[in-house]
Amino acid sequence: MDLMGPTHTLGYNGEKYILVIVDDFSRMTFLYLLKSKDQAFDRFVSFKRQVERMIDRKIKCIRTDRGEEFVNQKMIDFCDNHGIRRQYSAPHTPQQNGVVERKNRTIQEMARTLLNDSGLSEKHWTFAVHTAVYIINRCLLRPHEKRVPYELWFKQKPTVSFFKVFGCKCWILRKGSNLGKFDDRSDEGIFLGYSSHSKAYKCYN
Repeated sequence: MDLMGPTHTLGYNGEKYILVIVDDFSRMTFLYLLKSKDQAFDRFVSFKRQVERMIDRKIKCIRTDRGEEFVNQKMIDFCDNHGIRRQYSAPHTPQQNGVVERKNRTIQEMARTLLNDSGLSEKHWTFAVHTAVYIINRCLLRPHEKRVPYELWFKQKPTVSFFKVFGCKCWILRKGSNLGKFDDRSDEGIFLGYSSHSKAYKCYN
């Protein structure tokens, strides 16, 4: 796990930190946007509850730097109570937590490329990082496994036929009984990514 931030530009809901969690074997990546560092503990507790139900396995160990969001009494007590081993990288030695540090760099570079190529402003960075992680989990092969993280995690191949170009023009269908016979049936929008909770796209209207 690692925490990136603070960002220069706030997200739409005031977010300025990014919590990145990477599974060591599959490299499946999870991303959470935070308004402050002290939200990291609650996000980790929620993450643990969700993933252990998702794949029916327990978290055995976490590897982090020595940031105060990870080295505090609440986190230590929680890990001890649930039998989770803690590993900390030595001060000024981020390469000891290289898996997530490299992933952070990949997410940042990919999100920056998505924004630059689409011509969108920096205020859309929250959508860009979510889209970057969504694509990484479904497209980047694990060299020794010859499979993508999504396949190693869920034991099935992901579908990518619905992928769209980030920032492209899209049309949002208008529905309602008040539409006149010659009223527009759609609004022009901008594609901003994929929903993590439903089979839907995120669009800026």
